[in-house]
Amino acid sequence: MDYFSHGLWSYVFFHRIKRPVLAIVFGLLPDTFSWGIYLFYRLFTGLRFGRPHLDTIPAWVFTLYNISHSIFVAAAVIAVVWVILKRLPIYMLAWPIAILMDVLTHTREFLPTPFLWPFSDWRFPGISWGNRTFMIVNYCLILLSLLVILALQKRKNDGTKTN
Repeated sequence: MDYFSHGLWSYVFFHRIKRPVLAIVFGLLPDTFSWGIYLFYRLFTGLRFGRPHLDTIPAWVFTLYNISHSIFVAAAVIAVVWVILKRLPIYMLAWPIAILMDVLTHTREFLPTPFLWPFSDWRFPGISWGNRTFMIVNYCLILLSLLVILALQKRKNDGTKTN
């Protein structure tokens, strides 16, 4: 799934928590930890726009991609935080949700999601998030969800003003 969709869906799923921005951060974490770092690297080494040629991407980017998109790594980090804090920061669940979204929206042909890393290199045969129809449906659903959230918040605020 594209970067902005991860952030927007994280807000949709976690908008009711005290600080939804933390869920957005964790929803963006897998791509930020790999492709975000690579983007900064490219800014200093000659950025060219467009779909990257996979053979020109340094191996360390794929290592970061494997780490940040592994459901096992996400679960281990969340478990360690849970043990340390003695509670589960709910916003951290945006990370495995983002991984699941990528599993479903990446094909085996282009950047399949290594969600079982380091235990297996099997990849789910998802659909491409870059497909025009998918993008239109995805952003329409995001917009609809945000409008529903806005309407419910307005209704709640109107109800508290009259009481």
